[in-house]
Amino acid sequence: MSPTSAPHPATDIAARVRALLVAARPGWRGRALYALVSLPLGGLFLLLYIGLVGSVIAVVYGIGVLLVLLVLAITRGLAGLARRLARRLLGVDVPDGERVRDQRGVVRRLRRLVFAADTWRALGWLGARVLLAVATATTLLLGAAVFAALGWGIDWDPINALPLLALMALDVALTVAAVDLLVRLSASVAPRLLGTAPEQRIAALQQSTRRLADRNKLARDLHDTIGHALTASLLQATAARRTLTPTDDRPLHPDFARQALGHIEINTRTALAELDRVLTVLRAEDGGRDPAPFAAPTLADLEDLLAGLRDGGLPVDLVVDGEVDDVPAAVQELAYRVVQEGTTNVLRHAGTPPTVARVVRSGPTLVVQVHNDPVAQLDVRPGPGGGRGLTGLRERAVAAGGTFRAERTPSGGFDLCVTLPLSGAA
Repeated sequence: MSPTSAPHPATDIAARVRALLVAARPGWRGRALYALVSLPLGGLFLLLYIGLVGSVIAVVYGIGVLLVLLVLAITRGLAGLARRLARRLLGVDVPDGERVRDQRGVVRRLRRLVFAADTWRALGWLGARVLLAVATATTLLLGAAVFAALGWGIDWDPINALPLLALMALDVALTVAAVDLLVRLSASVAPRLLGTAPEQRIAALQQSTRRLADRNKLARDLHDTIGHALTASLLQATAARRTLTPTDDRPLHPDFARQALGHIEINTRTALAELDRVLTVLRAEDGGRDPAPFAAPTLADLEDLLAGLRDGGLPVDLVVDGEVDDVPAAVQELAYRVVQEGTTNVLRHAGTPPTVARVVRSGPTLVVQVHNDPVAQLDVRPGPGGGRGLTGLRERAVAAGGTFRAERTPSGGFDLCVTLPLSGAA
């Protein structure tokens, strides 16, 4: 073998250590290996503390700040190593902390490096590991000294051999038990110092809850918008087909057909825009970015919403009673969704009966109602959805502090009524 191809001793040692760690499993072997590894790591952590003290002292010379940042960065890296060792050798579930490198911008990274609780808790862990390494080394040296003292300078004979061997075995057992106790103490402390802080876990849980609530809202909005667009397009396409293929002696109405096709185009564009918005928001959240704000529908958009339904053949009127311009945006959006879902359900389940959408401001509340007359002739046009729209409306109304009612009227029609407090949030 040529000299250039011979493995480097340091590389060979590192490979052997890596193979040993990979083969290790939690148990007495893992704890024994962890105790042995803690001795050189304790020395390394002690050097790190000495470097931190030296860098603080060097602040007066103008370079200490950079040294402190370097020591803190090394601390976080060593904490990651300690976290992996605890998982591999001790079987301890230590969650990963916040990664400074994931922060955007140098200033934000430096701020998180210095002020993050993970950094200082990791520094505390390294200090605890120094003490545990000293305790482990002291225990091993003391056990070895007692073992040597028991067997040094003793005249072995059949009388004293058995008691001495028993004492030496007891010394070994106590030493191993003490080291194992120290390792178990490390395993109990590791999750508290190496894991995420309680306030960080609470913040992550709150963020996850907010993201889940936002995704549920997006799903409901997507259901409302696309369900309404497809149902309205189905109505308009049916009306256009009937005008272009009239029965009996009815005349053709190409202008009406063109108008219906125009509404179908608008509905399709609206549905695609809503789908694109939802996908954009989801991609931004998955990428850790804040989604771009979007314009939520308001009560001023109701007339455009119902105009296409009228052109498609649904006789629907809009009645707005009271001043609604100063209604909170969240309440306006929810009121819009109520009218959207209500008229969509009329088309799905009742066809084209006379329908009235009312928005009435009554003191501190906003009453939104969609009422349709009895079906004169069954002309149902099933659309997408399986009854989840009203359930979603009920959940949103209750979450906003309002009330929800959806029931058949004595005359055979259907009435959807939602009362929303003006101080609520959708």
